[in-house]
Amino acid sequence: MIQIQATFTGYGGQPCSLFSAYDTDARVLVVSAEAGYRADRREGCTILTNVPDITRDKLFADADLLPAIAAFQSLKNGVAADGKAPRLVFGDRANRANPGNAIEQDGIETSGPKYRINASVTCAQVAALATCLYALRSDTVESTVRMAEAFRHLAGGGILTI
Repeated sequence: MIQIQATFTGYGGQPCSLFSAYDTDARVLVVSAEAGYRADRREGCTILTNVPDITRDKLFADADLLPAIAAFQSLKNGVAADGKAPRLVFGDRANRANPGNAIEQDGIETSGPKYRINASVTCAQVAALATCLYALRSDTVESTVRMAEAFRHLAGGGILTI
C-alpha cells in the first residue's frame, strides 16, 4: 500500500493537500480526503506537489498534465485485479477533487486523444490527476521489480514456469 499526499497551489480554488492510498496488489487508487494546504509530510506518505520550495518525492510540472489526464482516464475506465471493482474510487471527503467534470475530450489525433481542461480547474482536481499519474507509474516500478526478482531467481538456478 502506497500512501500519497498531493499538495498543490496555483490553480482554481484554495491551495490544498489531497490524501490517497494506492493498493499495488489490488491495483486500486482510493482518493480519500481533501484537506487544507499542508507543506509538512504526513507520516508514511509520498509527497507529490507543484510547489518547488517544499520537501517532496515528485515535482509535478505543467508538462505532466497530459500524461496525468491519460492516467486518470485509464484508472477511471479500468478494472481492478479482481476483475470486478473499479480502479479509481473517490471517497466522500474527496468528491470535489474528482477532475472528471473539468476535462473534456477534444478529438483524437495521430498521437492520441486530445483534451481540453476547464480554466476553473481546482488545485484539488490537479492534485488528483497527479496522484493518478503517480499510481500508474508505480505499477510500472512494481512490475519491473517482480521481473528483476524472477531473473535473479533464474540466475540462482531456479526454475520459471510460463
